[in-house]
Amino acid sequence: MKTTAILLAMFLLFALVFSAQPASAISLGQVDDFQNGSLQNWANGVPGYLTNLSTGGPAGAGDRYLQLTADGTGQGGRLTMFNLNQWLGNWVAQGITTLEVDLINQSSVSLSIRFAFKSQNLSNAPGYLSQAMILAPSSGWQHFSIAITQPNLIAVGGPAAYNTFFANGLGDFRIINEVGTANLNGDFVTGQLGIDNIRAVPEPSAAALLVGGLLVLGWRRFRAARFLAESSLISALGCL
Repeated sequence: MKTTAILLAMFLLFALVFSAQPASAISLGQVDDFQNGSLQNWANGVPGYLTNLSTGGPAGAGDRYLQLTADGTGQGGRLTMFNLNQWLGNWVAQGITTLEVDLINQSSVSLSIRFAFKSQNLSNAPGYLSQAMILAPSSGWQHFSIAITQPNLIAVGGPAAYNTFFANGLGDFRIINEVGTANLNGDFVTGQLGIDNIRAVPEPSAAALLVGGLLVLGWRRFRAARFLAESSLISALGCL
C-alpha cells in the first residue's frame, strides 16, 4: 500500500513538472530558416503583410525567406513581426547571448532594424531593445551578429532586471525597424524587409572556449592512449 502511494505521488509530480513546461521554448542553436514554407510562428497582425517567398534568400535560388511589408499608416504601417512561441523561454539557462540573422532591405529608404524583447504582447509592455542593424536602400543580403548581453541592450519602460527578464520575463520577441530607442513597436515607414536564418548562438568567446576545451580534452585522451600503447609494446618486446 505504501509503495503504491509513493509511486502515485511520483507520477503526479512527474505530470505536474512536465505539464508546466511550454509547448515550445527556445534552445541554443535553434534557427528559423523558413524552408518548410511556413511563417514558423512569426506574425505581423495584418493579413498579407508577412509572407514566405519560395526563392531569393541569401543562398540564392530555392532558398526561402520571409518578406515583411509596411505601408506607413495604421496597423500595417510598421516593419514589425513578432513571435510568441519557440523564441520564448529561459534564455539565461540556455546560454544564449548572441543572435544572428540575414537581412535585405528591399525599400527605397534606409532601415534601422533591431531585436525587441517585451514582457508581454502589448503595445506599452516594457522590455529591452538591441543595437541597430543599419541597411542601406537595396542593400543586398547582409549577415548580422548581435550581442544579447546586458551592456548591449537598451531598457525601455522599466523592465525587470536583465537576468530575471531573460530567465522568466520574456513574453514577446520581435524584429522591428526603429531609428530611435523610445519604444519596442517600431517606426512608421513604407518599405519591405527580407528576413532569414534567425539563429540563437552563444557568445563567440564562449564558443571558442568550448571548442578549445574539447580540443584539449581530445589531445589529453590521445596522449593517454598513446602512452598505454607504447607501454604495452615495450612490455611485449621485453618478453621476447
